[in-house]
Amino acid sequence: AQLDPLFIIFEQHLCNFQDPSEDRKTFVAKVVTEYLVFLRRSRIAVPPAWEAQVVEELAEIVNSMLVKKIYGCLNLQEFQKGLTSDLRRRASTSYKRLKSKAG
Repeated sequence: AQLDPLFIIFEQHLCNFQDPSEDRKTFVAKVVTEYLVFLRRSRIAVPPAWEAQVVEELAEIVNSMLVKKIYGCLNLQEFQKGLTSDLRRRASTSYKRLKSKAG
């Protein structure tokens, strides 16, 4: 089963979250921005007239993924404390593969 590139980018950011002062909105924006860069590198165009709507929809999806992923944790730092090195390694490996595909 192939994972969605958005999910791979999301997991990479989640596993390597560094800034404790970063709020949820900033986290989501970073994931969406990187996903749009991935799409462009993959030669997938988002028409400028639709970009705002696409960004808004992607932000809702990423926020939903974040809520589901960290359910039961007060914040991202608490979630990260429970991550095993195996989970971090898998996220990193998937992310590297995705980056190499996009060029």
